[in-house]
Amino acid sequence: MNEVIKAEEINFNNNEIKIYLEKMDTKNTFKVDQLVFYPYFFFEYSLDRKSFFHPIGGTVGCSIDGINGVGSIIDKVPHFSKQEVSTQNIIQKKLNTLDAEVIAEPFLYDSISYKMKILSMPKLNISKQEVFYRPYWIAKGGTHKSNQFLLTVDAVTGKYHPL
Repeated sequence: MNEVIKAEEINFNNNEIKIYLEKMDTKNTFKVDQLVFYPYFFFEYSLDRKSFFHPIGGTVGCSIDGINGVGSIIDKVPHFSKQEVSTQNIIQKKLNTLDAEVIAEPFLYDSISYKMKILSMPKLNISKQEVFYRPYWIAKGGTHKSNQFLLTVDAVTGKYHPL
């Protein structure tokens, strides 16, 4: 069964990832044939603070991990496209949008106060929110069953993480 989701564009295909990993680790072979989609929530807020000495305006965005609720600041708005994906390749989120929003606003307030070192906080007004998925390749490495390992490779950036 398939589902239509909003996902970031894949920048690295499985063959490119395989070649990249085998160049980095010439002692191992890699099999890269599974693509999974990891859930996130995207929130964009407009900033409103009027001060003669330190005016702030514009927007700020963050993503909230759909499974463990960890927040991260987003420098630029990600580009999403609708994609039809097999439901078995979609990792199911554990949070709903309301749960994620409860995490996002305090996370942004903490981040703004820490980075900008200001005393009075700007008002945050939510301007956009949506669920999106980020594609990850699952790479199986190793030459024998005794030394096999798994990596997740971000299909957008090419960064990898051990499983």
